[in-house]
Amino acid sequence: MAETSMGNQEAGAMGFWHRYRLLIVVVAISVAIIGWLYVSKGMAVRHVEEAAAAQRAELVKQAEARQTETVRQSLTMFGVPLAWAIRREMMADNLDQVDQSVTDLVKQKGFERVVVAKADGSVMVASDRKHKGAAFSRLYAERYLGAEQISAEETGPGKWLVVVPIMGLNARLGTVAMDYQAPASTLGQ
Repeated sequence: MAETSMGNQEAGAMGFWHRYRLLIVVVAISVAIIGWLYVSKGMAVRHVEEAAAAQRAELVKQAEARQTETVRQSLTMFGVPLAWAIRREMMADNLDQVDQSVTDLVKQKGFERVVVAKADGSVMVASDRKHKGAAFSRLYAERYLGAEQISAEETGPGKWLVVVPIMGLNARLGTVAMDYQAPASTLGQ
């Protein structure tokens, strides 16, 4: 009797496999396919997210480069009328007006320091009074005293040095140097 009940159990187990083997194989294959689809979908999503992040980073980089060039052009263009105004007052020996212009300029957002040097390199007007009479080369590179054109150089992230030569009719009258802090970019955030 023990043999019969054991035989029935084996036959029942074998009968279960034979009876449901197609269903078991289909379920196993379905689970494998669903798992593969889930993993491949996750990989595809991750790939798309990485590509989108790389594209965004490139677009931000390009926009920041355009913004930098726009700031450079704007500061350079600003230097033209500034040079005319300073030139007129220097030729008229009206240093009080130059001083007033410098004082008003540093009140404008972004302008941190303005220095006006004579052709010999001595500072005649400065937004920070302690620099008046000092050598220009103590504040800026001496090469700027010989600059022939208005220039705007980015000295650090968002920090600019604008150099404006002041030319008279026959000779150089002086040089204006301005430290400017551009507004922070919100592109990379």
